[in-house]
Amino acid sequence: MEGPDPKSFGSWEEAFQYPVATVRAMERQLRNDIESNRERLRTLVGASYRDLLGTAESIIEMDEQMQQVESRLGNMGKRCNARLLEKKGSNLHAWDGQVGAADLERFSFASQFAILRNCPEVLSKLLRYGGSVLLAAKVLVISRLLHRKLSQRPKPPPYLDIVWNRLTSLRRKILSKIDTRFQNVEITKDTLIEAMCAFALATSSSPADVLRHFHHVRLEALVQQGHHSPDDSQGMLQALRIYTRTLKDTRTHVPGQVSKALQGLKSTPLFRGQDLHSLIELNLEVHQQWIGDDIQMFIPYIRSDDLQKSEINRILKEWAEQGLKAFLNGLQSKLKSIDDLRVIVQLRTQVLRLWLSNSRRSVGIDLSEILDEFRNVFNVRLVELVKAQTRSLEKFGLVIKETLPSSKSNNSEFCPSLWSPSMTSMEISNGGKAFTETLLDRSNGRNEAMRARSIEYTAWLQRIGAIEELITSTRKIRWEEDIDESQVDEDMLEDKQILLSEDDPSLLESELREALENSFSALEDSIQMIVPDAEEPHRGQQAVYLIRIWREIRQRPPARFQHLDLGRNSITQLQHIAADAAIATPLHATQRRIEKVHGSSKVLGRSLWEGSPELPALPSSWIFKLLHNLSISMIALGSDIWCLQATDVLKERLRIKLASLLETSMEPAIQINGNVSLAPNEQEDESKDGEAVSIEGHYQESNSNKLKDDGKIQRIFDLSYLMQATSGKGTSFENDGLALMQQSIVGEIGLAESSMKRMRQAAEEYWKRTSLLFALLA
Repeated sequence: MEGPDPKSFGSWEEAFQYPVATVRAMERQLRNDIESNRERLRTLVGASYRDLLGTAESIIEMDEQMQQVESRLGNMGKRCNARLLEKKGSNLHAWDGQVGAADLERFSFASQFAILRNCPEVLSKLLRYGGSVLLAAKVLVISRLLHRKLSQRPKPPPYLDIVWNRLTSLRRKILSKIDTRFQNVEITKDTLIEAMCAFALATSSSPADVLRHFHHVRLEALVQQGHHSPDDSQGMLQALRIYTRTLKDTRTHVPGQVSKALQGLKSTPLFRGQDLHSLIELNLEVHQQWIGDDIQMFIPYIRSDDLQKSEINRILKEWAEQGLKAFLNGLQSKLKSIDDLRVIVQLRTQVLRLWLSNSRRSVGIDLSEILDEFRNVFNVRLVELVKAQTRSLEKFGLVIKETLPSSKSNNSEFCPSLWSPSMTSMEISNGGKAFTETLLDRSNGRNEAMRARSIEYTAWLQRIGAIEELITSTRKIRWEEDIDESQVDEDMLEDKQILLSEDDPSLLESELREALENSFSALEDSIQMIVPDAEEPHRGQQAVYLIRIWREIRQRPPARFQHLDLGRNSITQLQHIAADAAIATPLHATQRRIEKVHGSSKVLGRSLWEGSPELPALPSSWIFKLLHNLSISMIALGSDIWCLQATDVLKERLRIKLASLLETSMEPAIQINGNVSLAPNEQEDESKDGEAVSIEGHYQESNSNKLKDDGKIQRIFDLSYLMQATSGKGTSFENDGLALMQQSIVGEIGLAESSMKRMRQAAEEYWKRTSLLFALLA
């Protein structure tokens, strides 16, 4: 039959209820267990030298104790005689009455000093291996009691100061361990209550002081997470978890469980607890009877009546305000360091979801007010970033000014040709993607500078588009699943949904729209300021460059900014500059041709007149050359800029300048002796060529008048043709210089209305047949 298992004994006295042989068998079993445990310990602690030394000391102590047990068990086996034991018991009682009383003080000192000496070791072990902080606090209280008791002796031992210094250091470590547990929001209810009781014991604090310290530690942890966490989003979420969990723990644990646990500490002396007796190093089974009744029966004094519900609510409200302020400050600081709108919107969603899912536990504070604070912090930062993103368009105007074409610009580079060798010899591969892109770039006048500006504007548009997508995604978020419907009514659910998914996105949308208006207005102002500062020889090229910039902007506006009048004033001004640049060279070359034609003695093309009476059917040659040169000049500046509005502006400017030029050039030619007197400039040219003009005879009135009339009729047809060529959509010739000049000539020669009508129809038909010759003017 197998012997009893020593491990199942409640105390060592049960071992001696069996025969000696059984006891010896248990002894051998214990020895075998000791050896087995010793080998196991060697294996476990072999990896750490420091732990190995501590384990070796423990093994040596266990070996010594086991030897003592063996010796005692042997002696007890030998002396296991009831009558002998009874006799010894009576003798011991008599000895205690006569001799032991004299040594009580000596034994008391030895036991108290022995326990005090081992307290630092016990505390170090508990802290090193993650033991109970409440048990460590109890040991600390016992050590204080023993130190005070021994310090009151007439000759206290000098070792007390060393022990006290160690206990002071260990006390700081215990409090640091308690604070660490306070900071952990994942701590269980029992561990939190134990840590609060340990702090009350270690510092002799009242429950109200314990709660204030708990709030102080949580506030420091919240601030640390909010300001010093390397991960912005996770740090702020952890800070909010600390805030909500603190409100929950204070509301649920402090009024009931903590007060009950503190009351339990007050109801039983410390030395009656089984946890202290489990500390083998203190050896209380031996020393407890000698340490004195005042220490054995010590009960810690903890006030448990000062933590009423009203006091808890007051303390909680104060901390809630401080915690909210600290969290909002940390949140603002973190948001200022984040420039990515997507990250901020994601953090906003996470923070609000976390708050809404935990706010129902935060009783006693205004939840809607806190929600508004959160919304305000995020909205302010989002609005700042939206304005900053849109404000970057204002810098676009500075870049445009720096890249304006100047005298160093190559004209061919400024206006790439569709028929250059690099274009015509380009290979069409991979679906002709490169060819198509190059074709589009050159047909739209995109050189390197324009492509760079287009890329910059596209990047800005992408940023604005990302903002618009974020606003749209914010509207789609549903918050009902984060709110406990059992705690709030349906109206409150709808209000929160409106606030978070409608009001906030609407605010961002309105701010975005306003910021876009301001940015585009600033860009238009900056471009308008560029034009007057342009260098005169290159105003045309610069105007074309700016027109193309405006075209890129107007063709691709942001989705939430559809402003049809954007840049209209600036574009009109630029079109006038481009039109003047296109007209300047052709008009300069045409001026001399007009003077020669009007000073000629013959009307070129007179033989081609048709009808009865004969009237011109063709315009003068200088008009063809003017229109042809004008078309070439327009193409040279860039055929892509001549939209209908720009062409109308050019035609209007051409009519004005032509009217002025013709008014100064159409002076009456005088023919003398068969020769026509020339204008002063022509006279000078003729004199330079060696041809002298002599005035002989009198005016030949009849021939001269006929020649003048034919010339004027040709001018009337030329003016009709020019008016057809320069007329645009909605053009009115009521006060036009060319029309007034034509009316004046018609009045001078008394041309019949039917003839005038014929010439108008002929000019109109001829323009229809020849308009395509002049490309962009058609």
